[in-house]
This record gives sequence, C-alpha cells and structure tokens, in this order.
Amino acid sequence: MRQRFLRKPESRRRNRHGRLNSAAEGAWSVPRPRGLALPRAKIVAALLLSLFAAALVVFFNADLFYVFDFELEGARYLTRGEVERASGIAGYNIFFVDPRAVERALLKLPEVKSARVTTDWPNRVTIRIEERQPMLVWQRGAETNWVDASGIVLRARASLALPTLRDLDQSPVKPGARAPAAPLEAWWAFRDAWAEGPRAVEWSAQRGLAFTDERGWKIYLGGAEDMPGKLAVYRALVAQLVARNARIRFIDLGKGNPYFQ
Repeated sequence: MRQRFLRKPESRRRNRHGRLNSAAEGAWSVPRPRGLALPRAKIVAALLLSLFAAALVVFFNADLFYVFDFELEGARYLTRGEVERASGIAGYNIFFVDPRAVERALLKLPEVKSARVTTDWPNRVTIRIEERQPMLVWQRGAETNWVDASGIVLRARASLALPTLRDLDQSPVKPGARAPAAPLEAWWAFRDAWAEGPRAVEWSAQRGLAFTDERGWKIYLGGAEDMPGKLAVYRALVAQLVARNARIRFIDLGKGNPYFQ
C-alpha cells in the first residue's frame, strides 16, 4: 500500500517535468518569420512593372503604331493632300489620334459638309467625308467660285456644266463664307419659276437679276419677289412686241409696270 502510494507523486513529477521541459523548449524555439514571402512578391511585382513599361515603350515608339497613311472615302473635289493637312494625323501615334477632334478639323474645310473618322489597330485610320455639291457658278470679275444649295462659297476646282451668275457689283466673296443673299434669292426664284430658262444670268443692285433672251433683248427682272408674275408678263409682252415686229434693246420688269425701249 505505501509503496504504491509513493509512486504516484513520482509519476506526477515526471509528467510535470516533461511538460515544463516542453514549455521551455517551446519558449526558446525560434518561429519561422511570416515575412519571408514578402521580398519574393516585391520581386515579382517589379518584374511585372518592368515588363509593362517595356510594352509601353514598344507601343509608343514602334513604327507599327504610327499613322503614315489613311483610307479616304467620299472625296470628289478635295485632294488627298488637303484632307491630310486638315486632319493633322500624319506621323501621329494611333493612341493619340482623337477621331472627334479630326472630324472637327475637317469640317473647317469649306467643301466638307460632314465627316466621320474611325481608327483601328495597329495604325489604320478611315476618313469618310460628304462634300458640298456646287449648284451655281459665281463669276466676279476674273474670279470664279462655286456656290452650294445653302449659299456657301466654294473654290471652283473643275469645269462643270452649271448655271452661271455674273456679279456685276463684284460683291466680295470668300470660300467658306455665304454668298450675298439678294442675288441668290433672285436666282432661286427665277429657277423655280422657269426651270428651263436661260442658264446664264447677271446681277446688279440697280437692276436686279437680268438675262439676254434668244432675240438679244436684255430682260431685267429685279429681285426675287413675284418672279412667276414677272415672267408671265414677260412672255405676254414679248408676244405682242414680236407681232408688231418691234425692235427694242431691253425690257425692265423689276420696277412695277413693264418698261421697254
């Protein structure tokens, strides 16, 4: 009985001693640092950043991404050189080409009615333009211009079979600006009232619109007001004068009652 009783404390001390030794060993053991993986992550991030920077250098400096040419659609009168200079895209990196800014630049050309610019990788630019269509040749002294349906003055670029208005007042006109309103309104009224009428007319502030008919008579029509009525009077009066075998130099219909001489 006594021997068995004395062994238990020994056993407890032994177990306790083992626990103390284990605790001491745990206290003096050096744990593995948790930050050992951090330098490796920094190295990987630095490598990725270097690769990205190298890619940017390639993108912004390689000829592959620079615009040296473009596709042009819709140009009939404008030259390729004029479009290129107005667009300002030659030699630019494709990443810096702003299609909307290029469109605004192209619209400053008098001939351009609308413009659409698209880009594609690696260096493709497509320019689609709608040009203003000339409706009338405006002659001012030795100077010749075109005028479109909205009255915008364009530089004459070819010989076209268009109606001609000779400006005897030699009003100053400039490509991109609007032609004087009064002669244009008279010309439109004349054309609407007599689509098959003479294609060459004159304008002066003093006598208005005028043309020379097949008999060599000068016909003065004045301004745009009541153009159909004035042309009706002209036809009736000419029939009477021809029947009388009259020889006249002009008929003035622009100042109220017809006047001829």
